[in-house]
Amino acid sequence: MNYYGNVNPDLLAKIPVTAKRVLEVGCGSARLGEAFKARSPQAKYFGVELFESAADEAAKVLDGVVCANIEQDTTVPLKLSPSFDTLVFGDVLEHLQDPWKVLTELRHYIEPGGSCIACVPNVAHWSLVAGLLQGKWDYQDAGLLDRTHLRFFTLDSAVQMFQKAGWTVVDATPRNLWPEKTEEALKALLPAAQALGGDLFKARANMSALQWVIRATNGPRPKTRDVAAVGLKKTAGVTEARIDHPMMALQSMPSARVVWAEQSLALPKNFENGVLILHRQIMGDETFQNEMERWVGKGWTLVSDIDDDPHHWPQYVASDFYAFRGVHAVTVSTEHLAGIIRKFNPNVQVFENAVLSIPHREASKSQKLRIFFGALNRKADWLPIIEGVKQAALENKEKIEFVVVHDKEFHDALPDTVAKTFMPTLGIEKYTEVLATCDIALLPLNDTPFNRCKSDIKLIECASAQVAVICSETVYAIKPEHQEFVLFASSPQDWRDAITKLVQDSAFRQANVAKALAYVKSSRMHSQQAPKRLAYYESLVQNRVTLEQQRQKRIMQMGIRIKN
Repeated sequence: MNYYGNVNPDLLAKIPVTAKRVLEVGCGSARLGEAFKARSPQAKYFGVELFESAADEAAKVLDGVVCANIEQDTTVPLKLSPSFDTLVFGDVLEHLQDPWKVLTELRHYIEPGGSCIACVPNVAHWSLVAGLLQGKWDYQDAGLLDRTHLRFFTLDSAVQMFQKAGWTVVDATPRNLWPEKTEEALKALLPAAQALGGDLFKARANMSALQWVIRATNGPRPKTRDVAAVGLKKTAGVTEARIDHPMMALQSMPSARVVWAEQSLALPKNFENGVLILHRQIMGDETFQNEMERWVGKGWTLVSDIDDDPHHWPQYVASDFYAFRGVHAVTVSTEHLAGIIRKFNPNVQVFENAVLSIPHREASKSQKLRIFFGALNRKADWLPIIEGVKQAALENKEKIEFVVVHDKEFHDALPDTVAKTFMPTLGIEKYTEVLATCDIALLPLNDTPFNRCKSDIKLIECASAQVAVICSETVYAIKPEHQEFVLFASSPQDWRDAITKLVQDSAFRQANVAKALAYVKSSRMHSQQAPKRLAYYESLVQNRVTLEQQRQKRIMQMGIRIKN
C-alpha cells in the first residue's frame, strides 16, 4: 500500500467493497478513488473536484470527473450518473460554508440504503484542548487548524449535522495517529475532565480522535451481523489470505460488525451471539474446548477454517479432528479439501482464496525480465525440475534476473553466472510489492496428497500482480479458466521451454498477463465474495438450533462430555 501512502486508510476501509457507483466530492487527483477501484475493479467511481489541475489528473483514473464548486451547484453530480449508491467526503465538509445543505441535497442522489462516508476533523482533540488551556488557537497551513477550514466539529455536532440532513449515522471510527503522545497528554487532561463532571470514557474517546470517519445510510439503520475471527501468528501471508483480507472486505459493509486478530481476541462489549471463525485452530486442548463451549453457551456460532490438508498435523489426527467435529460448520478454500472435511462435518462451505486489492505496478527500471520464486517448503517440488530452470537461466542470462524470496537453497542452486537476488521471508505487503516488480513466476508443485489440498492462491496473487505464470498441473490445472493464461510444465525440459517462451515472446507474455488480470478482476476479488460470505454466516445463525443439535451429537459420538 506504499503507493497509496497519502490515502486515508480508515476512510478507504469504510467504503463498501460492494459499491457499484461511488461519488466522491473533493476527489483531488483521485488517489482514494484509485485505491478503491483496485479493491473493486467493477465499480464505477466518479468525482467532483474544485481545482482544475487536480480534476484533470483525476479524469485519467476515474470513470468521470466534473470540475465544479459543489456549493454553487449541487446538481453537477447528475452530469456523471442519475444516481449513486455511495457518497464520499475526504476532509471536505469542514471547508464548506454550508455542509448541512450539501449533505441534504446530495442525499437525494443516493439510492435508498446507500452509504455516505466522511472524514471529519475533531476540534475536541487533545492538542487543541491543550492549546486552549494555554490560550492558543493558531491557524496553520494544514492540520486541525488549517486556515481554510470554515467549520469545526466535535463528534456530537458532526453526527447532528448528518441527522439534520436526513442521514442515519451507523458508526463513527476514531483516527488516533499518535497513540503514545495521546496517552501522555490524557494523563494530564482526563483528571480535569472528570473534575468538571465529564464522562471519562467519552472524554477519552473525544480527545483521542484526531479525526472521525463517520458512516451513515440513506434510510433506516441496517440490520447487522457480528463476525469475529482468530488466526494463527502471521507467516508468509497464510493468515492474511483466510482471515485479514476477507474480514477487511466484510468490515466495509454497513451490515457487518467485524473484529479479528491473530492468536487471541478481545471482543467489544456490544458484540453478541454472532459468528466466531477459528482459522487453523486445532482445538485438541481440553481448556480450549471448554472455552469454545462457553462461547457456544453465549449464543455464538463456531466456524472452523482450514486451507491445507489437516492430516499433515499430528495434533489434528490425535484429537480425531475435533476442530471440525466440534464446531457448527467449516469453511475451506477448495472443493477437494471440502470432500476431506465432510467426513468429519457435513456442513462445509467453499470460499476460494481471493485478493483484496490489485497491486500497483510501477514502470520497471530493470533492463532485464525478473523471474520470481517465493514459497515455503518447496524443495521437494523444485528439485526434480531445477535442471531445466538452470538450463533456461544460462541460455537467457543476458535477458533475465531471478528474485527469490524465502528459499535460500533454490537461490543457491541457480547458476552463479546469472543475475539473482535473495530476500528472506517477507510480510504479505512487502511480498506483494516485490512480486509486482517481476515479470514471470515459477510455481512448481508435485502431485502429492498434501499438495492436492492446497489452493491456487499463489497463481491468483501472480495474476493480480500482472506476472506471467509457469506452473505444475497439480492444483493449478483444476479450473478450466487457468488454461487460458498459464503455461503448464512437468519435465525439466518443459520448464526450460516455458521459461524461454515467456522470455523471448513479449507479445505472448503480455497477452497472458492481460487475460489473467481480467480473470482475477471478474472472479477472484474479495469485493465479489464478501456479500456471499455475509449471507452464509447469516444462514448459519438462522439455522443454529439444528446445527447445534448436530454438533452435540458429533461430540457425544466422540465420547466427550460437553461442559458449558
